[in-house]
Amino acid sequence: MSPIQNFDDVSDAVLLEEVKRRFDQKNSTLEEMAFLTKKLYVLNEKLKEHDSIKGEFLSLIKNVFNNPLSSLLNLSSMMRKNEDTPKTQKMKLLLDMELRKLDFQLNNIFTAAEIEAGEIANYWSEVDLKLIVEEVKEAFSYLIEEKELVFISDIEIGRLIVSDAKKLHTIFSNLISNACEYSFPKNQVIIRATIEDDMLCISVSNVGDVISKEFKKEIFSRFKKVGVHESKARTSVDGLGLGLSIVSGLVESLDGEVDYCSNEEATVFTIKMKLQEYEKAEALMSESANEFMFDDTQEMKEF
Repeated sequence: MSPIQNFDDVSDAVLLEEVKRRFDQKNSTLEEMAFLTKKLYVLNEKLKEHDSIKGEFLSLIKNVFNNPLSSLLNLSSMMRKNEDTPKTQKMKLLLDMELRKLDFQLNNIFTAAEIEAGEIANYWSEVDLKLIVEEVKEAFSYLIEEKELVFISDIEIGRLIVSDAKKLHTIFSNLISNACEYSFPKNQVIIRATIEDDMLCISVSNVGDVISKEFKKEIFSRFKKVGVHESKARTSVDGLGLGLSIVSGLVESLDGEVDYCSNEEATVFTIKMKLQEYEKAEALMSESANEFMFDDTQEMKEF
């Protein structure tokens, strides 16, 4: 059977091996060789893209560690030289803020790496969305206060849901930090969540620069910081360009989809995820609970 019909759905590794075998045997037709050469070119472009991504990742890691750690070291040094004064208390608050930023950035890098490697299994449990939103709000309270934002949480869900708590926390962290970061000062950031027809519907809105429709296709791509240089509202929190791609990857892993609309009145990111049926949810939670156990030292061991 012609390879032209068979190679569209194979993995890159299989394709590369077949190309090598055909070239070594030198018994393919010109049409087959032309087709394989074209496929090899596409594969080479993929490899170049991967090399580029690796380079960008290394650059990101360098910036993430270098800038915040320099700030942390400077603050720590100044605190050691000063007694417990109002100035020292202010330094402690700054230190806490820098540590929260660093924790958020590192979590995003680790999560992006897991998504890239396909290591994003779901660990199901009962989740309190209100509690997650409150935790995320507290984590970014420094930014909310700095920009004098009005934070509104409207979670119209009167029960626990079954989902992956860690993934939802990361999703809300990125959407809320993004909304605060790009919001004009003294405006509202509104978080809403409802259940409609067995679908969990989430929206996060802010008032800031309009995101042009031309960025629709690339806004959820890795390393994209759409409109950063033109933004009048932006306050640096993350700066990695990973947040929305992480949101997209995690939402997809939870059988959902994410979208956005943006105009002068507001920018709204929306998520819709299918809720698990009760019987299936119980089975999933039982499966997740049995998959891992923790010993007395809190180290994770495979059960």
